[in-house]
Amino acid sequence: MPKEGKGRIIKLSDKADTRYVSIPAKVASDSQFPFSDGEEVRVIIHPDKKCLTVSKIE
Repeated sequence: MPKEGKGRIIKLSDKADTRYVSIPAKVASDSQFPFSDGEEVRVIIHPDKKCLTVSKIE
């Protein structure tokens, strides 16, 4: 079963519109976690599902 945890949306500066998504340690440390630190990813908003996906850029 995939690991699941509660993350958070973070805005570091009032002057920037960029947001960061924190990923809980128990998810990021799972052997199935597909990303490396600093890796560029694709982020897609799915408004009908009220969610987004993060995927590797091939």
